[in-house]
Amino acid sequence: MKGRVFTELFDHVEKRYGIDMVDDIVDAAQLPHDGVYASTGSYPFQEMVSLVKALSATTGRSLPEILEPFGTHCFESWVSDAPHYFSRDRSLFDILEGIDAFHEVEVRKLYPDAELPSFQPEARSASSLTLGYHSCKPLAPLALGVIRGAATHLGQEVALSIEPATGPRGAYTRIHVDLLR
Repeated sequence: MKGRVFTELFDHVEKRYGIDMVDDIVDAAQLPHDGVYASTGSYPFQEMVSLVKALSATTGRSLPEILEPFGTHCFESWVSDAPHYFSRDRSLFDILEGIDAFHEVEVRKLYPDAELPSFQPEARSASSLTLGYHSCKPLAPLALGVIRGAATHLGQEVALSIEPATGPRGAYTRIHVDLLR
């Protein structure tokens, strides 16, 4: 996992819980290098799991309750990094269908070896979108947070639901996005 994800997690935790919480979860996770991450470095996914579990234990929140707000934070970071991909002139569904393009152009130029998730559109109507979320890591709640972040960015309310699915690429998560207004 890229160091940028770790540094974004620390930024999110500091903003939401304070700088002391960052120190607390780093200590609790017992990381081999004391929680020092270079944004361009690559680190074991298990270190992220250890940090998120430590945050869950310290706050008393479930892993989905930890990961979804972090996903929203990640989306906000993407808007700061590449606002042209996430223009408020675009529809929510257009933005969500364009996340893979953002990953391939903006993320790959900085991190060519990154293992990126994929958001594949499966069905779309005027008020609903179904996305196939493919990832080698079990982070569907983080993906839900990304979607909520996009909806908030555009001032839209959504209802989200997920279900396991299987396709030609194997098991994945199907995410249903319904506009509420």
